[in-house]
Amino acid sequence: MKAIVELVQELGAKPVLGDSPGGGSTTASYKALLEKTGIRDVADDTGCEIVRFDEAKREIASIKAKTFKKLTLAKAVTEADVIIGLPKLKTHNLTYFTGAVKLLYGYIPGLFKTEYHLHTANDINLFADLLLDIHETYPPALTLMDAIVGMEGAGPSNGKPRKIGLVMASKSCTALDYVAVTIAGFDPMTVPTVRLAKERGVGPDHLEDVTIYGEQVEPLVMENFEKTLTASLSRAPPFLINALKRFIAVKPVIDVSSCKRCGECSRACPPNAIVLKKARVPDINYSKCIRCYCCQELCPEGAIIVSAPLIRRLLKR
Repeated sequence: MKAIVELVQELGAKPVLGDSPGGGSTTASYKALLEKTGIRDVADDTGCEIVRFDEAKREIASIKAKTFKKLTLAKAVTEADVIIGLPKLKTHNLTYFTGAVKLLYGYIPGLFKTEYHLHTANDINLFADLLLDIHETYPPALTLMDAIVGMEGAGPSNGKPRKIGLVMASKSCTALDYVAVTIAGFDPMTVPTVRLAKERGVGPDHLEDVTIYGEQVEPLVMENFEKTLTASLSRAPPFLINALKRFIAVKPVIDVSSCKRCGECSRACPPNAIVLKKARVPDINYSKCIRCYCCQELCPEGAIIVSAPLIRRLLKR
C-alpha cells in the first residue's frame, strides 16, 4: 500500500486510502484496525489522507445492474477520479475465492452489507451477480493483487498462509481473477464471480483470452492448494443441492473451547440467527442461518469453524 501511495504521489495526484470493514465498524474500531494493520503508519509516513467508507454514503442508480437497480455505496468511492483496488489472493467460504471483484463489496458502507446479504440470502449466484453489479458500476482503473503470501483453506479469516511469491496487476478485475484462480488450482468456471462474468460478457472464457505479460501462468499453477469445504459441490446443479440440503449442508459451528462469549458473531449475523445469552456460548439457529459465514469471518477469536457432514467431506476428496 505504501508503494502505491508513493507512486500516485509521484504522478502529482492525491491518493486517499479507504475501506469499509465487515460488521458494525465504528470510528474507534476503524482507527484500531488502521493501527493494527500498519495502514496508519503508511498514512503518517506519506501524508496520505484516510477516509472511513462508513461515514458517508450515496445511493447510485445503475443501468448495468441485474440485481438491484439502486446501490448504496460509499460517497468517497463515487467522488474518486480513479479507483485502485488492492486485494489479496485468498479463499472465501461464501464465494470460494476473494480477489479483485469480491474486494469491491468494501464499497458498501457498514451494515448495508448486512442488508444485501439478507436480500441475496444463501443464493451464491445472486450474491456473485451483486458483486459484478458493483464492479460494472464503479470498476477500478487498476487492480494490484498481493499474492506474495496468500491464504488457502477456510478463508477469508481462518485459512492458512500459503507462499505464492507473486504480485499481479491488471486494468481488468475479471481477467485478474481468472488468472489468479487458475494459479490457485481452481477450475475457473467453479468460481461464481468468474463464471458469471464470462456469462455477462465482461470476463474471459479461457486463459487464452487474456494477454499475459511477464511470467507465464502454466508453470505457476499450484498443486494441492486447499479449497474451502463450501467449494466441494460447486459444479452440482441447484436442484440437486436443494434436494439433498439436509444431508450435505455446510454450516458454521462454534468451538466452545475458543469462544470468549464476546457476542461479535451475534451482532454480525444478518438474519439474527445467533442468540447470545449471558455467560453462555452463543446458540446458532440453523433454520434461520443463510450460510453467509459473516460470523466466521468476523469472530475475533477464530472460534467459529465451517463444518461439513461426512458425506460432504467424502465428496470433497
